[in-house]
Amino acid sequence: MTANPANTGWPADKTERWPLARLAPYERNARTHSDEQVAQIAASIQEFGFTNPVLADETGTIIAGHGRVLAAQKLGLDDVPVMVARGWSEAQIRAYLLADNKLALNAGWDTETLALELGDLKAMGFDLALTGFSDAEIADLMAPGTTDTASVGPDGADDPADAQPEPARAAVTRSGDLWLLGEHRLLCGDSTDAATVRRLMDGDRAALLFTSPPYGNQRNYTTGGIGDWYALMRGVFAGVADVMADDGQVLVNLGMIHRDGEWQPYWQGWIEWMRAEGWRRFGLCTWDQGPGLPGDWNGRLAPSFEFIFHFNRASRQANKIVPCRWAGHVNSEKGGLRGKDGTVGEWTHAGQGVQDVRIPDNVIRITRHKARGIETEHPAVFPVKLPEFLMQIYTDAGDIVFEPFSGSGTTILAGQRAGRRVRAIELAPEYVDLTIARCRMLHPDVPVMLADDGRSYDDVAMERSRQDVADAA
Repeated sequence: MTANPANTGWPADKTERWPLARLAPYERNARTHSDEQVAQIAASIQEFGFTNPVLADETGTIIAGHGRVLAAQKLGLDDVPVMVARGWSEAQIRAYLLADNKLALNAGWDTETLALELGDLKAMGFDLALTGFSDAEIADLMAPGTTDTASVGPDGADDPADAQPEPARAAVTRSGDLWLLGEHRLLCGDSTDAATVRRLMDGDRAALLFTSPPYGNQRNYTTGGIGDWYALMRGVFAGVADVMADDGQVLVNLGMIHRDGEWQPYWQGWIEWMRAEGWRRFGLCTWDQGPGLPGDWNGRLAPSFEFIFHFNRASRQANKIVPCRWAGHVNSEKGGLRGKDGTVGEWTHAGQGVQDVRIPDNVIRITRHKARGIETEHPAVFPVKLPEFLMQIYTDAGDIVFEPFSGSGTTILAGQRAGRRVRAIELAPEYVDLTIARCRMLHPDVPVMLADDGRSYDDVAMERSRQDVADAA
């Protein structure tokens, strides 16, 4: 491609070293950088060095690289590499501020190739957090599935409940909003806050808590690592006994992580804390997610399972929901144990037919789908069939289910399908909106309204959109 003669002085032709104090952010920079993202950039600089210079005008105003400058400040760097856009007009500067970010966002991902690339990097022992993908996104991308795109539903077909709509461009929900989705309650707030939980539950007590919290593999430069995870889990579960029925069951899904060549029992401290709080380490289930993905896996077998930790203070009889293969077969009298003399004793249930249904195994075989649209979906979404299955085992119709890490609302959708009433908390407003969008897509007849004043979701969205426009004017 031939260069435009008017722009023969390309900034990339020369890189200079400037002190950070010489650089200033563009006051109308429309691109935002969260603390977590700045920490990710800082980690990348630590690992790879400063590979992408800052672009600034001749006065030191940053055109591209605001996040990199924030990361450099976080790392305590004195100076950074800079390319200077000399001779650019104000219009060119302002246009490139937008184009630099938007052009990159216009690209997509080949998720199959991406999963293979991540698998190879993992096999090499490389820290995948340095790629910029979250741990949950990586786990979802590399999760096994029987097909390339979807989880398996109750009848073996793709489950439409696992589909996700396009998210809204701007979140409608605000922190503190309590939404009623039919008989379900969804609160945008912090599940470690006891007052928030009490407001959600409104005096109800849950027969079941099912949740899939973040896995304990955060790096120290982002969240403080396992220590922060431990604090988060203690904060959430400290008040759980106050909202659970006396025979309430607590089921927590956690996945395996590896560090320094070993798998890490990051949950151990939390489990011992739960026991000290009076919760019995009652059971341990394995979630069989289906066939593993191809790859070397650094010498390990391909991962295809996660754990479900089961706690309680009093047992509750599991419901018999799995059809028996030999239902109706009458047991003979010769089905007992063989004695020392070789004779076979009588079977305890001699003359009785095999029951129609039985208690499920502690290996739960539900295929997990691979990721779809990872930039817009909640990164740790799991199939609706998983919480639905657990609800059918440990609750009855109309019972309350508590979900402290709601994410994109999968547990609420499971409750709607199973006839249970879910009480859920989610910290991020955009995921509350995504939950509502999923519910409205699958169950358009279920009303969605604010608990405080009864306004519909559409009315709230319209009012807040107008207010945002007025505030920006």
